Amino acid sequence: MNQQIPKIDFVKKIKEIKKKKFVPALRIDNTGIGFTLETMLGIRENNYTKGDFIDTGIYNGILFELKSQRYKKHDPRTKKTKKNSHLISLVTQAPHWGLTNSELLKKYGYQDEKNRNRKNLYATISANKFIKSKYKSLTKMKIRREKDRLHLTVDNKKVAYVDLNRIFGKLKNLLVVRADSQYKKCSCKNSKLHDKGYHEHFYFNTTCIFTGFRKRKFYQSIDNGEVKYDLRMHKPMNKLTGNENYDTNHDHGTGFRVKFENISKFYDSVKTI
Repeated sequence: MNQQIPKIDFVKKIKEIKKKKFVPALRIDNTGIGFTLETMLGIRENNYTKGDFIDTGIYNGILFELKSQRYKKHDPRTKKTKKNSHLISLVTQAPHWGLTNSELLKKYGYQDEKNRNRKNLYATISANKFIKSKYKSLTKMKIRREKDRLHLTVDNKKVAYVDLNRIFGKLKNLLVVRADSQYKKCSCKNSKLHDKGYHEHFYFNTTCIFTGFRKRKFYQSIDNGEVKYDLRMHKPMNKLTGNENYDTNHDHGTGFRVKFENISKFYDSVKTI
């Protein structure tokens, strides 16, 4: 596995990227920031189970998981600058036992309000409270940790669980790169990167390096509701018959998410560059 994982001097590369200030996004939509950063670092999109790259610099030999997040977003069209308070995805992991994602979608999904040919299941689930939602199928959902298993419950009945021991490899050492986002008017010919004539740019100006993962503290963050479990999936329906096709389920990253400011609670060391 390690032979396939990229090896880079991360600190050196991220400082070079930071000096460039605002750089054009290489992809539009929510995944644009991660794709742009990884491309500039020389990391290809991957599904490695233990991390994204091995450092060859001051953290020589350490395997890191890399995350990115928009921090401040400025749009000249609205003349507004917004700070991002969204959750960061730590690790994606569908249930290991019980109902599969397709089965969860089939049983608890709801009709998309804007597209009647689509069924959704988007839910941010906590251990300390039920979901507040207009969709009744979501209001009885909670997560409950029992030792090393995280159970998804509906009306207090266990329907699936994640084996937590199988996600810790990707949490051992974590890098979070935050960027300011700015839209600039653009006249280039690549319309696929435009949003109504404007092109998003990123300034990767803050990096936090988290090392020394602590399992017990991570469990505390699950139990008190800081670490959440997200279901993010949908599926198209047959436009002619209205029948549901669960073989075409689109999973957008079912897994564990947390606010940036809470990540440090389950790591021994945090360094900002």
